[in-house]
Amino acid sequence: MKGPARQTPKRAAPQTPDVVSQPSTDPPPAPVRAIRDKILAALDKNDVEALRIPIDWNEVRPLFARSGAFPAGSDPIAVLKSLSFDGAGRETVALARAVLAQPFVVVTRGPVTLYEWPAFARRPAPAANEEEARARWRCVRFADLARSNAEGHPRATRIGIAADGVWHYFWSED
Repeated sequence: MKGPARQTPKRAAPQTPDVVSQPSTDPPPAPVRAIRDKILAALDKNDVEALRIPIDWNEVRPLFARSGAFPAGSDPIAVLKSLSFDGAGRETVALARAVLAQPFVVVTRGPVTLYEWPAFARRPAPAANEEEARARWRCVRFADLARSNAEGHPRATRIGIAADGVWHYFWSED
């Protein structure tokens, strides 16, 4: 008589580590440049509401916080305002502008290629001078000043855009 069949636990497929390029200031590919330019044009209006255009340009909305942090279907501008220290989105606009002014890295995750700003969030290195250090701190949300990431570095806000021009995220999550 045979006993009950043993079930072997299913194991998750091993994750391939991200491959991260050296920081770059070269122009990204045209699709990435197009959405970045659209974001920058919205930021030039100094009104978080103007970000609705590049947000809606995507088929899927970019992530602004971990899943479940806000109810499904939440207005993305209301989310950005709530994440902004001032509650009106001015911090959000300033952060996005500061982040996109930094060099970027190319992150390859399996078949996906992302262009991520700022480069120092993935490739931390000491700031070259006081001006660069201040520019980096401009990329950190006020609410994240007391938190650090797993490596002990400030939790910089990041913007990730896929090689096909889809804006994936604008957040300070690891």
